[in-house]
Amino acid sequence: MRLSINREIELLEKLKLQDPKAFSQLYTLYVKKIYAYALGILKSPSLAEDVTQDTFVKLWEHALSIKSDRSIQPFLFTIVRNLSLNVIKQASKQAFISDEMFSHVESQQEDGLQYTERKQTGEIIGKAVDQLPPQRRIIYDLCRNYGYSYKQTADKLGIKDSTVNSQMVKALKTIKDFMVRNGALLLILFYTK
Repeated sequence: MRLSINREIELLEKLKLQDPKAFSQLYTLYVKKIYAYALGILKSPSLAEDVTQDTFVKLWEHALSIKSDRSIQPFLFTIVRNLSLNVIKQASKQAFISDEMFSHVESQQEDGLQYTERKQTGEIIGKAVDQLPPQRRIIYDLCRNYGYSYKQTADKLGIKDSTVNSQMVKALKTIKDFMVRNGALLLILFYTK
């Protein structure tokens, strides 16, 4: 959901009057962005959820003091950053918070070799995709990169579901063969075990 700045300003004016519908629309508009920002700082999904909820509580509590002549996003991100920093400060005093954060940091880290190999493999896949016939490349792109289902892709392109399925099978075989010829498939098999 995206709003024009004028519509957002209108919602902020209503929020100042404690309008729950305006609050709900702003929540829907920003909740994913706020959560992603908090998760980027804290690394823990549960801590990020808590900070996200606390951010919107603060938005409701401070509705009267909000400047409604501009986007609310910078204000919300400031709240998230401050709340996240408070959680990090608490982590130094409460072991369970730091344990929660570090358990997620370790699983998300990637060393330089893994990063380089992932990047190189991605480049080889990109070269393989570039060599697909145009229609097959479009089908592959819609299904893999844009998250379309086979049915959605078929509807979008005006073709049968079975055509999308067969083209995807051929595309994946072509990509796999290209990777075998270029030695990249061994890297994938070795590092996914």
